[in-house]
Amino acid sequence: MPFQRPVTWGRIVCHIVYWGIMFAVTYSQFVRAFQDKPNSTLLHIVNTHQFLTTVLSFAALGYWAMPYVLYESVPTWKRGVRLIGVLLLYYGCLCINTYVLLSYAQTHFTALPMYLERRVELFITAPWYAYLVNPVILFFIYGQFISYVISPLLIKAVRDGYARNQARLAIEQERRRLEVDNLALEKENVMKDLLFLRQQINPHFLLNAFNNIYALIYRKDNRAADTLANLSTLMRYTLYRTGQDFVPLTDELEFIYGYIDMERIRHNKPGVITCQLPAIEPEMANWKIPPLLLVTFIENAFKHGLNAVYSDGWVRIALTTELNESGWLTLTVVNNRTDIPKQTTPDGGIGLQNVKRRLALLFPQHAYELVLAEQPDQFTVRLAIPLKWNEDTTMYHDKAHTMSAC
Repeated sequence: MPFQRPVTWGRIVCHIVYWGIMFAVTYSQFVRAFQDKPNSTLLHIVNTHQFLTTVLSFAALGYWAMPYVLYESVPTWKRGVRLIGVLLLYYGCLCINTYVLLSYAQTHFTALPMYLERRVELFITAPWYAYLVNPVILFFIYGQFISYVISPLLIKAVRDGYARNQARLAIEQERRRLEVDNLALEKENVMKDLLFLRQQINPHFLLNAFNNIYALIYRKDNRAADTLANLSTLMRYTLYRTGQDFVPLTDELEFIYGYIDMERIRHNKPGVITCQLPAIEPEMANWKIPPLLLVTFIENAFKHGLNAVYSDGWVRIALTTELNESGWLTLTVVNNRTDIPKQTTPDGGIGLQNVKRRLALLFPQHAYELVLAEQPDQFTVRLAIPLKWNEDTTMYHDKAHTMSAC
């Protein structure tokens, strides 16, 4: 729908003042034009006719033709065709209007001022085709247009342009406000999702840890007490240190090492657990990582590897870090596969589902790499993620390498 400014009392008063001045100006001009043969009746008729023609022309051109030609979204060629059509229609209407006025004046008044006599000779005595080929008639019609109608049309065009610009600014401001509100809402939803996922991780990990301790107690293994103490340390970390999106790398590595030690106590058979883990260095405290992200893959390796078979099970864990200009961590976990058909468990594999969801929330799509490779005799997980510099306030470290997700 074409743009229209609202009708206000201010606009009405401005129109009344402007057209009142216009009426007085045209009246004074016709008084001078009728000085050779004054006739007050004819003067009022001609002036009123001229004033009404100007007002109606402004209304038709300003409130119909201008929006029709300028404000509608149409191709340029179509806009040009509309403009030509409006000008031709306007020319035809004014020719008829002028002819009717002059015919009336010639019929009802005998002595016409020279001003009207010249126009009677031009319009009344001319053949019909002269309206199409006589440039004098053309210049007279559009001369009136330029003299009386163009000024209010330009004023309206300027006012419409300003109002349209203000409306666009208001729409743009509202759009930006909605974008900010949507971003804030999305961020709030992301934070709620992350909190929900962390709340799921803790009981999931705790359930598996208690199963490990139960197995030691069941076998009357004296290391059950040490395992329970280790679990207490791990749970203290999950309860009090993982409330943020990122935690120091040193804290997360200590948690990983404690968890693997707890599994070593349970599976004391030599060679079943192979680890290549970096020593904890002081500079690692300058980098951050999402809490409880890595343990999910390690936990699943034990669950579906060693814990799923009675013998010949194994788990291999390799973790490397690159702490130079851009921090980067790579975790590779490989475990054997059992020939026993998989059974649906009540947990539904929520650990792996949660970690995938967290990765999608914490990192852009191509800022990390997660590869799950399933072979006949083993299952491999490779995760590579950027580390966050301790003073960085972004969701992820923007200097990290970009890797293609597989």
